[in-house]
Amino acid sequence: MSSSLSPTQLDHYRAQGFIAPLPAYSAAECKTLRQDIEGFGQRHSLSEAKILRNKAHLKMPSLIPAVRHSRILDAVEGILGPDILCWGSSFFIKEPGGSETVSWHQDSYYWDMEPDDVCVVWVALVASTQENGAMKVVPGTHKQPTAPHHASPEGSSNMLFTYEEAAIEIADDEAVSCVLEQGEMSIHHMGIMHGSGANRSSDRRIGYSITYLAPHVRHYGKRNTAMLVRGEDRFGHFIQDPVSDREMDPEVLAFINAPYGGDHMPVRDRTQRPSQDFYRAPKSAA
Repeated sequence: MSSSLSPTQLDHYRAQGFIAPLPAYSAAECKTLRQDIEGFGQRHSLSEAKILRNKAHLKMPSLIPAVRHSRILDAVEGILGPDILCWGSSFFIKEPGGSETVSWHQDSYYWDMEPDDVCVVWVALVASTQENGAMKVVPGTHKQPTAPHHASPEGSSNMLFTYEEAAIEIADDEAVSCVLEQGEMSIHHMGIMHGSGANRSSDRRIGYSITYLAPHVRHYGKRNTAMLVRGEDRFGHFIQDPVSDREMDPEVLAFINAPYGGDHMPVRDRTQRPSQDFYRAPKSAA
């Protein structure tokens, strides 16, 4: 197994639950990606900030090289091993001066995966700063029992699909900001407590979140599909995602949206808020 991560970096990830910063995309790649995703919104008369959230790389196939990028996978390989699946990818786009935030939460609370060989890469297409709402993490929380969560209040600015947040208080001095230059990434464990504030800058804050997992992981909820991006899948726990050369391919959209009633809009933009088990399913359903 080869990895671009040093033993010290791997020790930090295992102990603290995250690593940052690490190199990912070049400045030129970031510029091209930004132009492409903003053009996507114009081409389809859609809000890219809303639509490119659930399996964005399938809705916009030009993103597939971005989730397969060697600098990202070389780092992820050190954490997950040589066989890697991409479970999903989402853009978190905060408008300048907007109210959008990401409430404190742990992905492990609602992802229903075992074991926990799952990590999230967060790439800054625009520099991620204190001013524009850089992601914050609470080191070591991936080793603690998952905290209780509850529904966000009505009118919340929380960007999460599930509209959930941790039902505990997080002190400011517990958190570490993952400040990133353009093209840098952080990697965090799915169990770490994390969130981010509003964008108080004069430009969009654009982050690309990509979830990777080892093929031996099982998922007990509805999103049991993934794309092999490195190595081989010798377990077959995940249905292989369809890949098209067309943006917003109707057949691909139907595949993505089928588990959620066929509605591709994010939960927070629907008229009716979902039940708390929107993404979850009993383990007996696996």
